[in-house]
Amino acid sequence: MIVVLMCILLLAACHSDASAINSKAGTYAYSFLKVPVGAKAPAMGGAYTGLSDDESALYYNPAGITQIPGSAVSASYNNYVAGIQGGFLSYIAPWGKRAKLGFAINYVDYGSITRTDVDAEIQGDFSGSDIALSVTAAWRWPGDSENGYDNEGNQYDDNGVPRQWSGLSLGLTGKFIYESLDEYNSDALAVDLGLVHGLSDNRTRLGVSASNLGFQMRSLSQEHKDALPAILRAGIGHQLKAAPLIVSADVVKPFDNDIYLSAGLNLVQFQPLSVRAGYSTIGKNYKTDSDKDNWAGLSFGLGILLKKLVFDYAFIPYADIGSSHRIAISSRW
Repeated sequence: MIVVLMCILLLAACHSDASAINSKAGTYAYSFLKVPVGAKAPAMGGAYTGLSDDESALYYNPAGITQIPGSAVSASYNNYVAGIQGGFLSYIAPWGKRAKLGFAINYVDYGSITRTDVDAEIQGDFSGSDIALSVTAAWRWPGDSENGYDNEGNQYDDNGVPRQWSGLSLGLTGKFIYESLDEYNSDALAVDLGLVHGLSDNRTRLGVSASNLGFQMRSLSQEHKDALPAILRAGIGHQLKAAPLIVSADVVKPFDNDIYLSAGLNLVQFQPLSVRAGYSTIGKNYKTDSDKDNWAGLSFGLGILLKKLVFDYAFIPYADIGSSHRIAISSRW
């Protein structure tokens, strides 16, 4: 039934009809908070709410960090479109027997932007950047399996299949957001909420999360304050019983855009190498009736596990807009 559900979601994603852009798109503040972080999740189409099994769970679903044994640190870099660059740094540590603490920095630099006057005369350059500082706490209540990792903290069993767990996890994140644009700046406070439930088969996880729930304290304009780009997510991740393949699917509702679907695959047969691919119907927003439209919404990636180090790479094409290359490295101890 789970595999059938995945197939239905993937078919729905692939056959989603393009429609007019939502009138609210781009009207909320801090759009960088909607740009995925890390490399594993983007390679799987962003379908990560149910899985949430690496350090980037701090962004997608804070409850997911309870799946990480011991402590962990990660860093990722996003070479985005139009000269925009971003990074995500995180640190996760145990907090008692059933809880984890996480700290993260999400940063975006917009590079040099040409300044023009009302007559389109060039007046030099200016720059802009965004940053979000966050603190996360997550708690786990184990079910049938005490821990998804063996006594040595290994994530994979002898067959190269990722270990999972059953039980319930809750996560809460508080974050401070700051934006600067030329001589203007603004800031805001927000919270993220997440839940992950691992079923007793130790192969299936369900997750829901709500991100960027908060308010702006100071706006770029003195006339008004802007809404934050809140996002609701629900997803499922499943390890196939008869194959070394992990499948995932998400339903996502941004407050400033239409609902979209994402689906992803992670082939772990060739451990320590993982091969990933995904698709998201959000890709319809990048289509311009060009010969590159067929690539919009697709994503691809690789992961390599070397002892205590994990290297991930993702490639995401955005049709005529350009493409994004992402790299990430993490370590656990």
